[in-house]
Amino acid sequence: MAHSAGKARDIPKIRRNKQLEGISGYAGLAMVLFIIFLLGGGVYDIIETPAAALQTSSGAYTSINPYAGEQTINESIVSMLLYGFCIAGLYLVYRSAQVLYDKSKANLNLMIGLSLAIIGFAGAYIMLLLKG
Repeated sequence: MAHSAGKARDIPKIRRNKQLEGISGYAGLAMVLFIIFLLGGGVYDIIETPAAALQTSSGAYTSINPYAGEQTINESIVSMLLYGFCIAGLYLVYRSAQVLYDKSKANLNLMIGLSLAIIGFAGAYIMLLLKG
C-alpha cells in the first residue's frame, strides 16, 4: 500500500485569483445595497413618484404618510438609512468575533456594531409605529 503523503503531492493546488476575489466582494456589496433599496421602497418611489412631504389637515407638514400602503420620498430614504445601519452594525459584530489579536479593537467593533444595529432596529420599529 502506498504512502498517503505521496498522494497529497498529486492533488493540483487551488490557485486564488485576487482579481476575482475583489470583484466578488464588490458584487456582494452591490447585492446588499440593492436589497436595502428594495426593502426601503425604492421601486415604489420610482413607479409612483410620491411627494417629499405631505400637508396635514391642521396645515403642518409631515414626512410620514399616515396610510399603510403609501410612503413619501423622505420616509423611504430614512428607512433605507435605518436598514443600512442594521446591516452595517451586524457586519461589525460579525467582524469583531474574527479579530483574535487585538481585544480592544474587537470590543470597539462590537460596541459600535451593537449601537448601529440597535439604532437601526429601534428606528425601523418607531417608523412602523408612526404609520399607525
